[in-house]
Amino acid sequence: MKQKIIDFFVLVLLILTAMMAASCEDPISDIPDYYTMEIDGRLDTTIDGLYKLKLNSGQYSAQTIHRITGKLLNNGEEPNPPQLVNWESSHYWTIEKDTAYSYIRRVINFSGQWVNVDTIYVTGFAGTVVPTINEFCYSGTDGEINTVIAPVDEMVGDTMTVKATFQNLEKIIKIVLE
Repeated sequence: MKQKIIDFFVLVLLILTAMMAASCEDPISDIPDYYTMEIDGRLDTTIDGLYKLKLNSGQYSAQTIHRITGKLLNNGEEPNPPQLVNWESSHYWTIEKDTAYSYIRRVINFSGQWVNVDTIYVTGFAGTVVPTINEFCYSGTDGEINTVIAPVDEMVGDTMTVKATFQNLEKIIKIVLE
């Protein structure tokens, strides 16, 4: 009889423990999401607070490549899971020539010299509108966000507006193209 009473109390104790564990809520889930976002042009600024980018393209490229970075945080911490951020730029450019690029196939001949075997031209791109920014990124370690802009030489003297958007957050920077 004594063993049945002990078994009964153990069973009641297990049921109460299970009920208490099931009723506990994760305290983290009680905290509402509060996102903050900032972006940094990673450039020197003018006296008006605009960023300045010196276009430095050369004979191999008509574009200047530059990375813009920032942070997206949820309650001051890295968002989990990573979050999608949209990027926009005020500037686009158009491909003028029909040939976007060429592909040259090369082989090594019997003398050990490189020889061009054939060339394929990839065409049909004239008139294509090209954005000057990578339009999406995901937040990464410590909430870091990044995009790349690539203005062309013809934009010297313009002021490019770059906008990052996440849910209802929107951050804008302006970059003078020199």
